[in-house]
Amino acid sequence: MTAKIIEVFSLPDNLIVSSLIETLMIFLTVLLAGFLMNLINTALTNAMASVIGQVPAFVIRNYLTYPGTVHHEFAHALFAFITGAKVLKINLFPKGNALGSVELEPRGNLFLRSLQLSMSAIAPVVLGASSLYILWFHVLSRLSEIWQYILFWYFFISILFHMCMSGADYANFFKGLLPSTLMIFVVFLVLGAFGIIL
Repeated sequence: MTAKIIEVFSLPDNLIVSSLIETLMIFLTVLLAGFLMNLINTALTNAMASVIGQVPAFVIRNYLTYPGTVHHEFAHALFAFITGAKVLKINLFPKGNALGSVELEPRGNLFLRSLQLSMSAIAPVVLGASSLYILWFHVLSRLSEIWQYILFWYFFISILFHMCMSGADYANFFKGLLPSTLMIFVVFLVLGAFGIIL
C-alpha cells in the first residue's frame, strides 16, 4: 500500500517518506475504525429500538455485551500504564450512560503526558482489533462444540460493539497527536532501517 501511494503521488521512495505514510495510515485507520464502530453501534441500537423500544435496545447493546465494556476499559488502563501514566481507578460498574471509566494521572513532561492521553484514547480500537484478529484466526478454527461457538460469537460481538472511541477519547487523542505521531514514526523508521516491513 505504501509503495502504491508513493507511486500515485510521485513521492520520493525512501525510508523517511515510507515511514511517514505508514504512520499516517495507522492513525487514519484507528480513527476511522473508532468512528465507524460508533456509527454502526448507533445504527444497530436505533434499528433495535424501532422494533423493541429504546430501553430494551440500550440494554441489549450495552449490558448484554458487558464483556466488551470490561475489555474497553482495561484497554484504556493498559495503554495508560504502558506509556507511563498512573492508573488511579478502573470503574466497571455502569453509572448513568457510562458503562465504565478509567481515571488516570498523566506523568512526566508535556510530551509524555500528551502521549499517555493519546495512546490511552485509541487503546480500545487497537486492542479490540487485536483481540478480534486473535479470536478469528487463532481460536475459531479450534472450536468443535456448539457451546464453544456460542461463547466465541458472544465475546466477538461484545468486543466489536465496544471497540469505539467516545468524544472524550477523541479529545484526548488530539491532545497527544504530535507526540504519538513522532513515536510511531520513529518506530517505523527503526523497523525500516532493519528491513522489517509491517
